[in-house]
Amino acid sequence: AEKDRIILKYKTVINWDKVEDEQVWALIGVKLTPQKDVGFDSITERIYRFPQTRTVYLVSGTYDLIVLVVCKTSHEIADFVSQKLAPIEGVQETVTQFLLKRYKEDGEIIEGREEVKRQPVTL
Repeated sequence: AEKDRIILKYKTVINWDKVEDEQVWALIGVKLTPQKDVGFDSITERIYRFPQTRTVYLVSGTYDLIVLVVCKTSHEIADFVSQKLAPIEGVQETVTQFLLKRYKEDGEIIEGREEVKRQPVTL
């Protein structure tokens, strides 16, 4: 399956709340102007090559891209948006939302109560 690129990568899901290094995560909605003959691809490639960028999705709706960014501080995220992302030709608008708490990630419950399995009792 790896050879056929069905399985792209094996990975570990980390509970970042237990890691001592502080990280700030943000989801950034990005409106783009498509470029002739390539659409969003060349702009998106510039965005996903930044080391702060963890994930980039092309989506439907208000924004064209959703970009997951991770930095050490909210100030670093603000600098990333204002100095690197927003100035890219073709980027019309950005909106940044900071991740406050994780409940479930990559199919794994991070925090919260899991369902208690009880055996039925008959009298």
